Amino acid sequence: MSSSTLLRQWALLNAIPRHRDITIAELHKAVRDLGFETTKRTIERDMQELETSFPLKVNRRARPYGYRWDPVAKVLDIPGMDPATALSFTLVEKHLERLMPRSALEHLEPHFARAKEVLDKSKGPLKNWTEKVRVIPRGQRLQEPALQPGVLDTVYRALLEEKQFKVRYRTKQGDEKEYVVHPLGLVLRDQVAYLVCTLFNYSDVLQLVLHRMLAVELLDDDAVRPEGFSLQSYIEGAHFDYPEGGLIPLQVLFAPASAAHLSETKLSDDQRIEPAPDGRMRVTATVPDTQQLRWWLLGFGDRVEVVGPPALREEFARIAENLARRYAGVEA
Repeated sequence: MSSSTLLRQWALLNAIPRHRDITIAELHKAVRDLGFETTKRTIERDMQELETSFPLKVNRRARPYGYRWDPVAKVLDIPGMDPATALSFTLVEKHLERLMPRSALEHLEPHFARAKEVLDKSKGPLKNWTEKVRVIPRGQRLQEPALQPGVLDTVYRALLEEKQFKVRYRTKQGDEKEYVVHPLGLVLRDQVAYLVCTLFNYSDVLQLVLHRMLAVELLDDDAVRPEGFSLQSYIEGAHFDYPEGGLIPLQVLFAPASAAHLSETKLSDDQRIEPAPDGRMRVTATVPDTQQLRWWLLGFGDRVEVVGPPALREEFARIAENLARRYAGVEA
């Protein structure tokens, strides 16, 4: 076999998909696009030779014939997959599964299997690396809500193809409603998947949680994207922190141990920490006025005192009074 034939046949093997059929005409175009001057008849002879040596499936019921890799065929990696690359595939499978469309994961499954095989045979320091790395959430660990079958795949497909979809949705109040959805982006926070979208012909951007989607149906109509919309800008606008207003000049007094972490992970660029006369630490920072801020401060219990702004201090004073009455058994 000449070197040109070897290179052409290797290009053919790379052009054959795993999850759909490809015809001789499509393969011919693929190798010509790579610079191989050849004929369809030569490609036919190549394929007859390759199907005897490689795990290829041929659909001879179709006209013209269709070729694809056997779905369980091992990956032909030349050069071979090294342990560092295998570790990367393993971490993708372990930690990014919910971020990736099902169709993309199906294409990667042979690489995941190959990565496991490489790491199992590895004698180097990477062999047990996946047992030495974990990603854990902050705050109380919550169980992941169950999704109805088909919801995640349909939402991913709508996002990828930028199509509208129809959904039967259960609201917080327990009512069932039907919406036509224009998907804009998917955000995973803790254990919950949020779809950022618009509904019907409205331009207001809102969030739907996937676990309240009872049934979804992909539509043929293209999704409409609001002019200038950016998912990153939407997130940076504190929409997932449930804003109550704009920026506020926060002033709080922390027990020293509770304030220590803020010297390394700041609330804002203008944050200042200084000792207070009573031994506590005074923290000042310009921050967004959000529900998330309130939940964070409440999490410190009596180890924090809100000093300002006055409206926020009054709000926390009412919360403290209500809690005191409740724990004393007095009706608030």
